[in-house]
Amino acid sequence: MKYLKISFFFLLITSLNAKTIDKNLEKYINQIVEKKLAHYKQIEQENMKLKKKVAKLEKRVAQLENDTDDLADKAERIETKTLTDKLNFGIDFHTTVNNYDKKYADGHKHNSNNLYTTKLSLNMKTRITPTMKFTGKLSMYKYWADSTRHRYSYFDSMEGRVPSGSGIFVDRAYVDWKFLDNSSLFPSVLTIGRQPSSDGPSHQFSANTTRKSTYSALVFDGNSDGIVLTTSLKNATPFKNTKIRLAYGKGFQNDQTRETPTNAFIGSDNSLKDTNVYGLFLESPILGVDNTLFQVGIVNMRDIIADADDTNASSNTNIGDLTFAGIMFEGTNILNSKWDLFAHFAYVHSSPNGNIFKYNSKKYSLLSDGSDFSSKDANAFWIGARYTFYNKSKIGAEYNQGSKYWVSATQGSFDLINKLATRGKAYELYYIYPINRYSFLKLGGTYVNYDYTRSGWYLGKPKHFNELSKSEAKYSIESIKNIYLQFGIKY
Repeated sequence: MKYLKISFFFLLITSLNAKTIDKNLEKYINQIVEKKLAHYKQIEQENMKLKKKVAKLEKRVAQLENDTDDLADKAERIETKTLTDKLNFGIDFHTTVNNYDKKYADGHKHNSNNLYTTKLSLNMKTRITPTMKFTGKLSMYKYWADSTRHRYSYFDSMEGRVPSGSGIFVDRAYVDWKFLDNSSLFPSVLTIGRQPSSDGPSHQFSANTTRKSTYSALVFDGNSDGIVLTTSLKNATPFKNTKIRLAYGKGFQNDQTRETPTNAFIGSDNSLKDTNVYGLFLESPILGVDNTLFQVGIVNMRDIIADADDTNASSNTNIGDLTFAGIMFEGTNILNSKWDLFAHFAYVHSSPNGNIFKYNSKKYSLLSDGSDFSSKDANAFWIGARYTFYNKSKIGAEYNQGSKYWVSATQGSFDLINKLATRGKAYELYYIYPINRYSFLKLGGTYVNYDYTRSGWYLGKPKHFNELSKSEAKYSIESIKNIYLQFGIKY
């Protein structure tokens, strides 16, 4: 019994100890589990933080990639802007359909209908320094579906100015150098190179553009190479926009006129003299009114050559001098009336030197047939008006007239008729419809009634049509008209 009590007591103690141990063990295990769970939770939180950091890094990497692309785009834009800042481009584009009707002195007629042309000009300009800038113009002028060159497109003043295939010609390439600035008593600019001498005033009205050249288009229209000094009188006189121009150029230069000269790089040894051109001009606004121009000038062309198309011909020679004097007025939107008006008058004096040019067994001299070497005088005038409607469309009319011996240096005119060289009367009426800011349509008509032959030629004697022989009447145009439609872009 005694032993039974001891065993029971021992079992009781043992049972109590086991329960205590189980509780302690459970508590210990729970502590371990809680620690592990806390550790796992901490790891999970750290993982979340790492994932967020990774996401941020990935986002940053993507942003850096975008920034790199943006930088590349910006670099390209900067490079492009740097290039365009150096040289800016613009275009003039014209496609014209013409319908010509010609009447000859013997009575027969000839039609050239549905005759299409395209003229493209690529304009360039850049500011080299604050006192120096460059301007250039490349031109193409062609008949549709035809690369045949115009017979006289070899003339230097006419390259790119008359239809001559799809080739590109340098119409202008000159530098303006202001060597005396506005603080000087006489601010002055030198213009050096291929001059802005084509499409001069007042061509801009019918061409639907702004003034693009320096000299009256009644006397000269075409390409020219030279040097021009322009001096402003604004600091020395009350006339703020008054300028004086001294011009020197070459109408012909005897540089390498034979196929096998002694030295092709310095020219041949024939007797042709250079054709030198000298000019003096004064221009100013009319009575100080804005958008007006008054210009008076005198030009002397010395030692004109007989045949600019063939300077290798042994019969080619210098035939004399021409002196031009001209005066012009023009105004744009005069007194806000929407009217544009202009008037030009020119006089020419010829001085033959006695030389004769032979061609096809015929003799020619300056404005004569080789038997008359007396001086000749002639004149011409050109007037016009244009009105602008409320919708920016415009209607204009022009008239010009030249006397028997009138001759001009307008062979490089964009106008295929070269109406300003007319020895007789020329009329033009046109309507301009704006399509948008940069493009337009122009519908017009030109009629020329010649009084004398050989308009636009230095060689040969002008004749009235009743003086012509039958063979001469067959090839002498008495009148010509053209109805045209033109599409133009200036951008």
